[in-house]
Amino acid sequence: MASLLTLSIGEYSVVELILRLTTSLIGMTALLLLLSVSCSSKQFRFPLILSSVALLGAAWFESGVWLAWKDAFELAGTSYCVTGHLLAGQDRIIAWSLGVPAVLFCFGMIRFPHGNTGGHYLEKIFLLFAGLAIIAPFSSLLAIILLMAVSGAIAGVRPFRISEHNAPMALETRIAAGCVLLSTAITFLGSWNLLPLGKSANGILVRGEIIHSLCDLLSLAVPSVILLIGVLKLSNQATAKKD
Repeated sequence: MASLLTLSIGEYSVVELILRLTTSLIGMTALLLLLSVSCSSKQFRFPLILSSVALLGAAWFESGVWLAWKDAFELAGTSYCVTGHLLAGQDRIIAWSLGVPAVLFCFGMIRFPHGNTGGHYLEKIFLLFAGLAIIAPFSSLLAIILLMAVSGAIAGVRPFRISEHNAPMALETRIAAGCVLLSTAITFLGSWNLLPLGKSANGILVRGEIIHSLCDLLSLAVPSVILLIGVLKLSNQATAKKD
């Protein structure tokens, strides 16, 4: 029994709380995007609806990560012992594949609306994000390369620049893309054992799950909130021009 991985009640509870909080915040952000459709301009409603649906799907799979954590351990005396059930790492990958490409694509829809001079890039960006969603569960290295290229293209960063100088939400898009790339970089550093997570197995597991959850919030919830703020700002500007 001593050879089994065990967690203290505090360690288990912290991770379980973080996983619940991650699922709740992503779900709440999705509902906030959906409710904000009623107070946004007509041309920005579809990006809000699309991002909210994608986030709801991501929240569903994030809940699978939380439930798998609960099934993986059981209370035995004063500590939690493993039960033999596996953690749902694949659910976290699917949540990323559903949420991140869709949210960033919504930034592209706003920056390159149909009828404007940059509108013909939207179809290309859609195909790239569709490829990213398909590739991510199978090849993490190709996914991050494609993510960097597409994020740079939407944000207008050299050498991927395809946007006009007067395209809307330039700053917001760069911040959102930076959050996604930062969270992806942290995740890869962790998978390559380049983060100081400790030496004990339980410490590595606990800190790894916490970092994974924070990265999920950084790549899913934070860009969505930035998208919402940018859309509401543009809607207010459009309303002010009409008045």
